[in-house]
Amino acid sequence: MKTSIRFSYLYLGLCLIVSVLGYLITPDQSRYCNTQVLENSFLNPGTKKCFLNSNNSTSRTIEDIVFGKEDFTKLILDLGGTSNCKLYILGTDRYGRDLLSRLIIGMRYTLIISLLSVLFACFIGIIAGSFAGYYGGRTDKIISFFVGIFWALPTILLAFVILMSFGRNITSLCVAIGLTLWADIARLVRGQVIAFKENNFVSSAIVLGFSDMRIILSQIFPNIAGPILIQFSGNFALAVLLESGLSFLGMGLQAPVPTLGNILQDQYTQAFNGQILQSSIPAIVLVLLILSFQLLASEYRDKLDVKLINR
Repeated sequence: MKTSIRFSYLYLGLCLIVSVLGYLITPDQSRYCNTQVLENSFLNPGTKKCFLNSNNSTSRTIEDIVFGKEDFTKLILDLGGTSNCKLYILGTDRYGRDLLSRLIIGMRYTLIISLLSVLFACFIGIIAGSFAGYYGGRTDKIISFFVGIFWALPTILLAFVILMSFGRNITSLCVAIGLTLWADIARLVRGQVIAFKENNFVSSAIVLGFSDMRIILSQIFPNIAGPILIQFSGNFALAVLLESGLSFLGMGLQAPVPTLGNILQDQYTQAFNGQILQSSIPAIVLVLLILSFQLLASEYRDKLDVKLINR
């Protein structure tokens, strides 16, 4: 296995584990990691700060572990607290929020949105492509017409229209991104179905009286799963890029919900103040995530493409 592929698996595995653990490992365990200390804004990575720690303690519930604790101010009756020192491993943003915590939860939201978007695109694309390729004729022309329309529409502009019409929430964002990706999947599935539907095993299934849906699901689909997997990996990288781009342009999830895109938007101005490292951290995390998915898509293509294997 190539070193780059090993790195991709390792990095994606780390991102997945970190996203699943979420608030269990974040230094800031408030909801959306939104504890703001304006005096600590733009701290450099590795900075240590000490605060007054209350002796009062509260137990954590399942809701706190999944969604984080509610961010509220509590009156401390016992002032005999102790010093609690925090280490900001990756520094803080302009509101004094812990950047590492924001990146961990932001990674979770980015991966969830990207996954749901690609699944939505695959659902539409596989159904549309299967019908167009299997039935042909007028059905093929109608579906191909809609594919052409979505190809002609600018990706970002289409997403902007959907988000401005239905609001900036996870559902709208997934639909907006999914509608920009389904046409490629439909075209791929259509071509694969056309290639396989003339084979003898499909003709035999028709003679045996199998229904069209059964033929598509049991006879054709298993043979085209490889190309779909390749397209899925490539589209996942594109979905991450689109989500981050929309968030960077201010059309992603509303604050204070963190995603890699809006974290990058908050931090990139640091580069103009001479803090190159601090502003580059979200960009590096995002670039490595997209690159890892692209490398996996390339690896799957090399392993599953019959034409490349026979060379």
